[in-house]
Amino acid sequence: MLLLRPRCALLPRTLHSYTSQQQRTLLTLAIESSCDDTAVAILTHCPPSTQLLFNERISSDNRAFKGVHPVITVQGHNSSLAPLVQKALQHLPDASTSSPTIRIPTRHGSLLKQRPDFVSVTRGPGIMANLAVGLNMAKGLAVAWDVPLVGVHHMQAHALTPRLVRALNQRPGPEFPFLSLLVSGGHTQLVHSTALTKHQIVATTGDIAIGNLLDQTARVILPPEILDASPDVMYGRLLESFAFPTEDYSFFEPAASRSDEITPLPTGYEWTIPLPFRNTRRLAYSFSSIHTHVHRIAAANPTMCVDQRRSLARHTMRAAFQHLCSRLILALEDRPELRPAAQTIVVAGGVASNKFLMHVLRETLRVRGYPDVEIVVPPVKFCTDNAAMIAWTGMEMFERGWCSDLGILPVGKWPMGMEGGDGDGILGVGGWLRRQK
Repeated sequence: MLLLRPRCALLPRTLHSYTSQQQRTLLTLAIESSCDDTAVAILTHCPPSTQLLFNERISSDNRAFKGVHPVITVQGHNSSLAPLVQKALQHLPDASTSSPTIRIPTRHGSLLKQRPDFVSVTRGPGIMANLAVGLNMAKGLAVAWDVPLVGVHHMQAHALTPRLVRALNQRPGPEFPFLSLLVSGGHTQLVHSTALTKHQIVATTGDIAIGNLLDQTARVILPPEILDASPDVMYGRLLESFAFPTEDYSFFEPAASRSDEITPLPTGYEWTIPLPFRNTRRLAYSFSSIHTHVHRIAAANPTMCVDQRRSLARHTMRAAFQHLCSRLILALEDRPELRPAAQTIVVAGGVASNKFLMHVLRETLRVRGYPDVEIVVPPVKFCTDNAAMIAWTGMEMFERGWCSDLGILPVGKWPMGMEGGDGDGILGVGGWLRRQK
């Protein structure tokens, strides 16, 4: 029996590419399964042209638990991933004489399609069992097709999403260096990115992530009928639409100084929601105090009217988003070496789709002396977890000569930041192989 192995398994460190990437289009199939979304994408890239041929995701149904349940999500991946991959294969480019081909079975026979040049997959960070479902599928495809595997860092992919969006529109950038606000259900980080694999964490959350805060506070703020009608457990989106049904943000006034920022804002009710870390310039995030304040307010006012609930929703988001911006401004004031990168600020992750966050960020930068900063935000469909960002990050890593050993394992906690030399951060985990371009 002949066992086919991908190129990345043939040599332990330096690998030979079998075709010059500069002379042809690169094609990858990508898989994302780090949390509750099962996603698959197919991407082609040959500068200046980039095309997303397929990009779909299926979310597991966690509504009965009002939050992400690990058992339900891994069951969702196991039931959804194979059919989604099968569907994606139909969208591979048709076979050509210049590219290796694979045969795709169909109900009426088979299709001859171009073989992907490599398989991209989320390796971490995320829920270990969920990551394993996607990683094992990707390994199987890499072996069957005799192509390399690229294990992708999930948060690196979020940070690079604006580069994907620009590439799809045949536009360059954003170029390194830049600052990123990575805001999702699992992460809240201010990142200084100087190169593809060189990122430094300027500030990170020491407790819960901002997306988790919004989802959990929404459960006690939103009227029961709105919660019950939700199609998923992403309650943070509902909180935004409930707080601002007409997208009128006039209630918010940006803090023009540090003194204004730390002064509690009146709400019209007996309660207030103060900013975390308002008495320190520490470069870190913390959202647990907002979580505690909101839950205490809700418990003390079980019969809140709609107007009071709406005010609580607005001030919850106002405190959380001002806290994000406060640490950004402090970083620019206290660490002047970050200012050149601050010409561009990338905002990515699920919470990046929140329009009120964008308003707070723009207004705060304006009044604090940074009116010309370019804020780059992906379209909503690329803010949440998706396989397109995994495909693009895999593409950038592959073009720089990186791929992964077939023996790699999922990485639940995978620091993105570099604390020392090249052995830290994204390249700090084992299993990377260097191709010879």
